[in-house]
Amino acid sequence: MKSILCVTSNMDKMYNESGFLSKVKDKLKTKIISSEYIRELDIKVTGVRVPPNFNKKSYFENLTYAKKLCKCSEVLLAPRTLRTLDFNHFNKFQRRFFAFSVIKSIKLMLRMRNKSLKNCCIVVYDAVDVINYDIIEELAKQSKYIVFLSLNLVKARKLADYVIANFGVTPIVTNDELYAIKAADFIISSKDKEFSYEKPVWLLNNSINAVKDSIAVNDVSYKVPWSTLNFSFSIELLGAVLCQMEERDIEKALKYNGIYLQEIKFNNNTIY
Repeated sequence: MKSILCVTSNMDKMYNESGFLSKVKDKLKTKIISSEYIRELDIKVTGVRVPPNFNKKSYFENLTYAKKLCKCSEVLLAPRTLRTLDFNHFNKFQRRFFAFSVIKSIKLMLRMRNKSLKNCCIVVYDAVDVINYDIIEELAKQSKYIVFLSLNLVKARKLADYVIANFGVTPIVTNDELYAIKAADFIISSKDKEFSYEKPVWLLNNSINAVKDSIAVNDVSYKVPWSTLNFSFSIELLGAVLCQMEERDIEKALKYNGIYLQEIKFNNNTIY
């Protein structure tokens, strides 16, 4: 298996800077924080902490420098910083696994409310954001009542046509936020937005530090059978491990390896 590079950052101190001095400062702050060999998998996992500089150019440069520190010719990235930027560095399997984790956690939360994904209304906002595509596909396999809330109705309708043709589900397309949120049993949001409607929400954008009036989720963690010392198995890390195995079916891969979803979280706080 290829080595894995886990990249983390202090999300409480985000900033946006670019230029020569910023580049020098960021390099000095980029450090290896852990290195571990998982015997059962025959894989090396290195943890690097990068500064929370989320200027797009600086983010890319810091990620490139983190790879150099790892000193591996071939390495799989498991970035766990600002998800809207990290997502661009996920491979196809990691994107699918992230989508699976979002929908799996929503199913569990609905079940605890004696509800089912099959008969609940799930609102996706903004539906046309790229980070939502794999989530929408996973959702369409299991849900019949989907609302695409979007400011770009033309693009949202094209996306709805794709879902109808491939999954036999007809999403409702609207830009009426009040209508959509009122109908929602659960909201999946890729925008940096707080919903004050007391509806549970999965925040794909993990830059929000606190939510007041709704139950918010932005992360999950998994229980694995492998012995580790320095890290827990995040969505990003587990996706990087599983993508190197032969099984493409995520449910089967988890079952075969004795892995299960352990916690549903908002930042470091466990919700379920």
